Amino acid sequence: FYSIIYGATNIEAADNSLLAGTDDRLFVRQLSNLITGRTPQGGSVVLTIDPALQEAAYKALAGRKGAVVAVDPSTGAILALVTSPSYDPNVLSSHDDASVTKAWKSLQPDVDPDDPMLDRALNQTYPPGSTFKLITAAAALSSGQYKPQSTIPAPTTLPYPNSSLSLKNFEGETCGDGKTTTLIDALTISCNTAFGQLGQTLGEAALQKQADAFGFDSKFSLPLNSAQSVFPIDLDAAQTIQSAIGQYDVRSTPLQMAMVAAAIANGGVLMKPYLVKQLVGPDLAVIDTTKPTVIRQAVSSQVAAELTTMMESVVDKGTGTTVRIPGVKIAGKTGTAENAEGKPPHAWFVAFAP
Repeated sequence: FYSIIYGATNIEAADNSLLAGTDDRLFVRQLSNLITGRTPQGGSVVLTIDPALQEAAYKALAGRKGAVVAVDPSTGAILALVTSPSYDPNVLSSHDDASVTKAWKSLQPDVDPDDPMLDRALNQTYPPGSTFKLITAAAALSSGQYKPQSTIPAPTTLPYPNSSLSLKNFEGETCGDGKTTTLIDALTISCNTAFGQLGQTLGEAALQKQADAFGFDSKFSLPLNSAQSVFPIDLDAAQTIQSAIGQYDVRSTPLQMAMVAAAIANGGVLMKPYLVKQLVGPDLAVIDTTKPTVIRQAVSSQVAAELTTMMESVVDKGTGTTVRIPGVKIAGKTGTAENAEGKPPHAWFVAFAP
């Protein structure tokens, strides 16, 4: 929004000079206005958002606290960027100072505990839980020591080193034969002990390197700045086990996990996410068009293909079967991340499809 009292936010702030008509790229227009006495006009910002997708995502959240990010994997264009619950920005852009002030106060977290002004898609980080197992799996496959059918340890419980505590699977379930399973089956049923042990075997450095390759520990600019997703450093053995399954101090924005899925879908190539498609002048002439930009090769094309097969197994016969669509091959990964004590866990799902 743009408010006389509270200033501008997000795109209104990032591209304010163009919208206000003061941008240097409008110099010729400004000079013409000065000579002719015309009222200065601002330009327009064309977003990458697909209105139908944006509306569908917002309606699907149905007021629940959460976020949805949809990305074109081949370009990085953001097609939907939804945070919920939300609010009407028009009430903050009124010319009635009293009503704007009243509306602003009503939206603050000390008045509305749902905090509708918080951008949960970009500016809030959460433990990614089992969606992070994609990154642990990517590190394993990228090491050259593992394939989807490789047999890995999968004990019923995994003792934490130098501790009386152990890592357990969801509801105490058994993976494979209770001793071992395959990498693909471990991802399919989201086996905690298998990925905890795998993370410990790979080590902190390998997990850190792979997480950073997907964009962790750096910020995306859309041009809106996102919060930085974090993979912790200086881990002991128990913390490495927890981090490998997206717990301990691993934190991620919804945008970041969307970019992990997008990179896998794009043959391992991580594209720079962007929200502005074009900048247009007052005369509707295109001033600038965003060109897709490669950030880096997060994993090889072979590893991306192997991860895709594993993610398809999750939806075909694993923890993601509820999203199956007849005739559509969906690759996905579920995640349930522990929250503060007494609060329900965070529910995640990342996916891509043709």
